[in-house]
Amino acid sequence: MDWPLVVFVALAVGILFGAYRVATAQVVTHAALYLAFVLSLVAGMFYLLQADFVAAVQLLVYAGGVMTVIIFAIMLSELSEIRAQAPQNVLQRLMSPYFGILPLLVGLLVFAVIMVAVLRVPWPVAPQAAPADTVTLIGNGLFQTYALPFEVASVLLLGAMVGAIVLTRREGSDR
Repeated sequence: MDWPLVVFVALAVGILFGAYRVATAQVVTHAALYLAFVLSLVAGMFYLLQADFVAAVQLLVYAGGVMTVIIFAIMLSELSEIRAQAPQNVLQRLMSPYFGILPLLVGLLVFAVIMVAVLRVPWPVAPQAAPADTVTLIGNGLFQTYALPFEVASVLLLGAMVGAIVLTRREGSDR
C-alpha cells in the first residue's frame, strides 16, 4: 500500500470523526473546535491533491478567519442560549443525535443520494491537465472579476459583527 492512500484514509477518518463530533458535541465551543479540526484536515486533503494554494487558502480563510468569527459569535452570545438541553418528549428523543433514529435515517438517505450520483458517472474518469499557473488565475479572478462582491461581503460581515455587539450589549452596562 502506498503512502498517499494511507494518508488519505487517515485524513478521511479524521474528517468523518470530527464532523460527527461537530454535530453531537454538548458544548458549542467544543463543536467549534471540532469544526476547526475538520477544516484543517480538509486543507490536508487539498495538499494531498497537490493544490497547495487552495490548501493554504483553506487554512487561512476557513480554519483561521471563519473560526474566529464563530468564536466571536459564541463569546457574544448569552450563556443560557448556547447550553445543550436534554430531550424532553418522544419527538425530541427521536431527533437527538445520540439516541435518535432520525439522524441516522437522514444520513443514510444522503449517503444513498450521493452513491446514486457517483454510480451514474462512467468510471474510470480520465484525469484532465491542470492549468499551468493556477495562482495567477485565482488572483486575477479575485482581484479583477470578483473584487466588488469580495468587498461587499467584507462590509456585510463587518456590519453583522457590529450588529451582534449592539444586540448583545445590555442596557446600562459597561460591557
